[in-house]
Amino acid sequence: MLFTERREVEHLTTYLKKEGVEFKDPSTGEVLSILEELETPGTEYLNITLHDDEGWKLDVYENGFVEFYDDQYDKRVVGKLVTHERVIQMWRMMQEGKRDQIKKLLKRKPEPSF
Repeated sequence: MLFTERREVEHLTTYLKKEGVEFKDPSTGEVLSILEELETPGTEYLNITLHDDEGWKLDVYENGFVEFYDDQYDKRVVGKLVTHERVIQMWRMMQEGKRDQIKKLLKRKPEPSF
C-alpha cells in the first residue's frame, strides 16, 4: 500500500486590494463583482490584488492577465486569458495554501472561447 503525506492547512486569511482599499476575507460574490468591474470599459484602476498573510499575491488585470508570486517577483508565474471562474478557483486555493496547484493552473493553456 502506498501512503502519501498530506499537508493540512487551516484556512489562510486572504485580502483583496483595489485602488489602495483592502478588504479582509472577501466573499466569492465580492471578488466576482470586482473582477467584473475590472472588465468594464472606463474602469480607472488597472488591476486588483488577492493576497494572503504569507506574502503570496495573485495580481489580476483586465483581459485575463494574471501574475502569481511571493517576494521574489522575478520568479512569478504568469497566466493569460484566465477566466473569472479560474481566478475564483485560484483564490480558494490560496485560502487552502495550495500554491503548487495555482502554478499548475496558470501554466495550462487558456481555455478556448467561442
